[in-house]
Amino acid sequence: MKGLVDGNKLNNFAERRKTMLLNKSMMSGILPAKKLLKPVLFFLVALSMLVILAACGGGSTSTGGTTPTASTPAATATQTGNSQTVMIITDSSGSFAFSPASLTVKVGTTVTWKNTTAVSHTVTSDDGKSFDSGSANPITPQSGTFNFTFTTAGTFAYHCAIHPFMKATIIVQ
Repeated sequence: MKGLVDGNKLNNFAERRKTMLLNKSMMSGILPAKKLLKPVLFFLVALSMLVILAACGGGSTSTGGTTPTASTPAATATQTGNSQTVMIITDSSGSFAFSPASLTVKVGTTVTWKNTTAVSHTVTSDDGKSFDSGSANPITPQSGTFNFTFTTAGTFAYHCAIHPFMKATIIVQ
């Protein structure tokens, strides 16, 4: 009887050892994967943050003095007089910008803003009433445009509602 008990113990021991070895061999493939998971996730998060920062651009967020604005000009459906173009660009520092930052035109001039960047932008007057390309339907990336005809003299400061650090001015004489 003693031999049978010892034999059962030996079989139980062998089964447990076999199970432990099987578990160990299965875990040995998982542990290195877990060790690699943290650096990979860190890299992906860091890369995502860089992409987001690049998409938002950079630039000054200083809130210097305000530019006075004239009375609200009326938008017209037809072009009269000259036309001028303001480019929406990514400057040498990697920030989005309007170029030129200041433009002087005559009354009746139609200004066309053309987006050359890879992201959407708006052209929104600082007074919120004079002109607005619209946040709900912004100027599309890579060649989208917005036109506005200035019919009243004055100084019109504007910005991008999506990227508020983008600021510029139209002076109408």
